[in-house]
Amino acid sequence: MAMVVDESTDAKYDRQDEAYFGYYSMLTHQAQMLQDSVRTSAYQMSIMQHALPYFANQTVMDVGAGNGILSLFALQAGAKLVFAVEASTMVEHLHHLVRAAHAQDGDSAPNMWTRDRLAVVHARVEDVTPGMLREAAPIPVEPRVDTIVSECLGVLLVHERMCETLLEARDRFLKPDGAVFPRVGILCFSLLNDARMWQEVRARGEWWNTTDFYGIDLTPFVDAARAEAFASPVVGCFSPVHVIGTTPDGADTDSAVCRYMMDFSTISMRDLREFDVPLAFDCIDEATVVHGLGAWFDLSFLQADDHPGIYDAEQNYMTTSPFAPPTHWAQVRLFFPEPLALNAGQKVFGTLHFCANKNRSYDIQADIYVPFGDDQGAQQALYRRQAWWKLDKQTYSWETM
Repeated sequence: MAMVVDESTDAKYDRQDEAYFGYYSMLTHQAQMLQDSVRTSAYQMSIMQHALPYFANQTVMDVGAGNGILSLFALQAGAKLVFAVEASTMVEHLHHLVRAAHAQDGDSAPNMWTRDRLAVVHARVEDVTPGMLREAAPIPVEPRVDTIVSECLGVLLVHERMCETLLEARDRFLKPDGAVFPRVGILCFSLLNDARMWQEVRARGEWWNTTDFYGIDLTPFVDAARAEAFASPVVGCFSPVHVIGTTPDGADTDSAVCRYMMDFSTISMRDLREFDVPLAFDCIDEATVVHGLGAWFDLSFLQADDHPGIYDAEQNYMTTSPFAPPTHWAQVRLFFPEPLALNAGQKVFGTLHFCANKNRSYDIQADIYVPFGDDQGAQQALYRRQAWWKLDKQTYSWETM
């Protein structure tokens, strides 16, 4: 099935932008993200650990600043100036924070340590100009920054397509030797055994398989309803017992989890908008049924030239996996319309094709197969499953059974 990458970067807000930025303009939603201690602590620790040389006395840009928490962390780490770039009306609260820091003399003003160090820019990064940065800055400064920090992440990392905004800022405003936080995003996939949730998804389509709903035959809707149900990823935390080939404590994940790395300091816009994730699972140690894929993402804040003796790798890593404390991103279940029954020793291979769509998200096409033997490729498949998912059509389940 051919996919067309949406590369539109229209400078004007459309209705999707209004709804998207409207959501993030609410303090209630901002509070939910701040209360995600895994997320907030990971950013805070990595910024503080990298105060030298990436933040102290440096010019920083916070892309999609929201409530400004990352801007404030950067200032706590000693940044000379932070540009807080935010497109939503959350900037009204950021301006109030700046005004409050100047409202009183002496040491009684809230966050007075931000005085003349925080520049709020109300615009999408795509619309920001060097002149806007100069005008916003409380001190004379060139419109190029030493460090970019951003929490530009959606469900499964790429939903909402805000990673593109990070790359836009990097290409236009980051100095050649500048740093990006986080530097690496990692998509993670596992084989999933989850009969109860698979049956629930199946039931959404099968509900239409009736010939007498108040005297009406609904069966003409069945095929579309079935396809829609299985094309809708299920977002929500799931128990690690559903991950095939590991133990609940996350042991043996090397053979059970496939990872795809995105280096935000170097990846191109084209490679972010369309890419293939190779899958290879050698973790079937007993007969099982594969109902689909489990998916989540990790982040690394370590920079390419970080010395391992100075920077703690664990404190500069964040995971949203089912083996770790939950985050507001949760995990994603991608179900096959037809489960895959496997015996011990069989291996699973395949490819996930990600392609950006016009709904601030991605279409995902899967080609999964089990070969006859170790030396057989995709053309000699014993079993094959193909599936399609639309990440913007996600449904939700908050049960962790």
